[in-house]
Amino acid sequence: MFEVCRVEREIGGKILSIETGKVAKQADGAVVVQYGDTVVLVAAVTAPPRSEDIDFFPLSVEYREKHSAAGKFPGGFIKREGRPSTKETLTARTIDRPIRPLFPEGYLQEVQIVANVLSADQENDPDILAMIGASAALSISKIPFLGPIGTCRLGRVDGEFVVNPTHKQIAASDLNLLLDGRKEAMNMIEVRARELTEEVIADAIATAQKTVGQVCEMIEELTEKVGVEKEIPLIEIDEELYSQIRSQVADKLYELKQIPGKQERKTALSELFEQVSAEYCAVEGIVESDTKLSQKAGLKCSKAVLKRILGKIEGQVVRKLLLEGKRPDGRGYNDIRPIECEVGILPRAHGSALFTRGETQTIVSI
Repeated sequence: MFEVCRVEREIGGKILSIETGKVAKQADGAVVVQYGDTVVLVAAVTAPPRSEDIDFFPLSVEYREKHSAAGKFPGGFIKREGRPSTKETLTARTIDRPIRPLFPEGYLQEVQIVANVLSADQENDPDILAMIGASAALSISKIPFLGPIGTCRLGRVDGEFVVNPTHKQIAASDLNLLLDGRKEAMNMIEVRARELTEEVIADAIATAQKTVGQVCEMIEELTEKVGVEKEIPLIEIDEELYSQIRSQVADKLYELKQIPGKQERKTALSELFEQVSAEYCAVEGIVESDTKLSQKAGLKCSKAVLKRILGKIEGQVVRKLLLEGKRPDGRGYNDIRPIECEVGILPRAHGSALFTRGETQTIVSI
């Protein structure tokens, strides 16, 4: 009934296992990750975008820790789970951050990753398992994920590194390092330390990277067992059209990016982009999805593709300005905007102040 594939390895003195084929079989990729008595189910699904005008990658990540995972139920008057906690929201972001850059450019399918903590032993933090599970679920799915990536948390207790420490060990640790990446290099790091030397931090990164490599090998082994073929529905940019638009707007964009006033700069850029859109996209009475009519009427690209082209050109222009020592408003690295401070601006407050720097303002009252 079930075609279960499972890999496991001892990491940090405990068995880490990744299993697929038994739970959430309708998802494009789903794994159950276990470490100690902590178990996390992670599922990944994909679908075509809901709009033809979409010009970004719609990836969403949800991470939930339910009370039932620890054998408890919510207290208070309402005996139901509430909205995501700060910990759950931050964990969802740490799942999103390292995987988002690892999708091919032009892949605009909707992707959703959901991680549910099924069992929590209250010793091993399930966030690490959710991050590993997200990488594994994507790797065994048809989604074109350029992974896998591994995850490791490293602590330091009594001068010794501890891989994937428990909550008690973290409390006694002078280091809390979270590392994500592929076998050859990391792509996300978070560190909390108590005044440790650079040598200790460097050794910690190297130690964590070895564990990341082991996790990557586990996911590669699981992917080989599952044997899923990847689908890559990319919306590619026409290089000839890109070169044509770049030669037309790059120099003008370079000038407009140096306008000092924010609103003036924004208006000028908007007018330039509207002119380009009118030339390449706007055809009265033609629906962009109707390819034959679009080509016949001279429609060269969709609005979504044009946004991506202009965004790419804008990024190159900003990079050029930065390399020349200029900021997007034309200021140099050492130029400071005009600063003005006023106090006593509110009649009834015990104290008040208005701080203005350039076009940024802050009102403070006590």
